[in-house]
Amino acid sequence: MNKKYIIFLDIDGVLASHKYLCSGKGYIDPEKVSLLNQLEGAEIVISSSWGYDDGKTEESLRKCGLKLPIIGYTDHYYEEWLCRGNEIEKWLRDNADGMGTKWGDEYLHKPYQNFDYEYVIFDDNEDFLLGQASHFIQTEEEYALTQEDIDKARKILKLDENHSA
Repeated sequence: MNKKYIIFLDIDGVLASHKYLCSGKGYIDPEKVSLLNQLEGAEIVISSSWGYDDGKTEESLRKCGLKLPIIGYTDHYYEEWLCRGNEIEKWLRDNADGMGTKWGDEYLHKPYQNFDYEYVIFDDNEDFLLGQASHFIQTEEEYALTQEDIDKARKILKLDENHSA
């Protein structure tokens, strides 16, 4: 069975911290990008308003040392009743053959093809769906991504069990 490891990545508060911004060195912290690169074998879906700037997001991330592939961007909704979790759910339905949110070992929407995945969400906000809770890692806006967050993501993605990183 084909297996994918997907990272839904917000930028603000994950790779861009207040602390780094106040240092005057730039916006995206290369040290945070380096931490993210530890999740070798995973692929990134940008789930940030940064994803809507005609390729500049990927260019900025590559300049800061990102090695992981970027495979897509979530749609962005402006309705008050929709949240980032809805955007991620739509991406999963559109791109993972309707599998939708994984609940434990079962999918809420059955797969149409022989395709499996694990996913993790990095964001400093908590506007996600209940079924995504076990996949969500909330970063602190002040400090952004940490080694502890990467270690949690490795367990959520089951990279040590299923993929030699």
